[in-house]
Amino acid sequence: MGIPIAALLSPALAIGGLWWGAVGGGFPDWLDLRSDFRRSLRLRHRGASHGILVLILISAVFGVGLLALSGLQITAFGFDGTIPDQVVGPWTLCFVLGMFSHLASDAMTHGGIRPLLPFHSVRIWLLPRFLRSSYDGYLDVVMWAASGVAIGIGVAMYVIGRM
Repeated sequence: MGIPIAALLSPALAIGGLWWGAVGGGFPDWLDLRSDFRRSLRLRHRGASHGILVLILISAVFGVGLLALSGLQITAFGFDGTIPDQVVGPWTLCFVLGMFSHLASDAMTHGGIRPLLPFHSVRIWLLPRFLRSSYDGYLDVVMWAASGVAIGIGVAMYVIGRM
């Protein structure tokens, strides 16, 4: 989901955008399946971590944190440099789009999502019942193929645009 945003950046900054998009894409499951907060917040798979409120809160914290770090000299995880101010918006948008794509893909499965938790437990789906799939079903293969095509088109557009 972050490819169109990353394609507008220089190569090094584009990689960062793609990275943060991938992190955002995995974040809802990490939050409820891998987090130390799981028991204390009573998180469970496709619970509140798959809701709009969490998407907004986590994205805001991410953007503010990135803004606070921009311009500072950072040496961590093999990175030695500064985060330019101009990437705060694009990287935050890549992260948000990654999280949103996760919620959208889960909403295409049999289980759907409950995006209004903890305020309301209404469940939604983005596809009619006969098109919904299990997480590892036909829809997963279609989405992987569509992602591969999108990445290929994005890379081609990026390379052509840099010529």
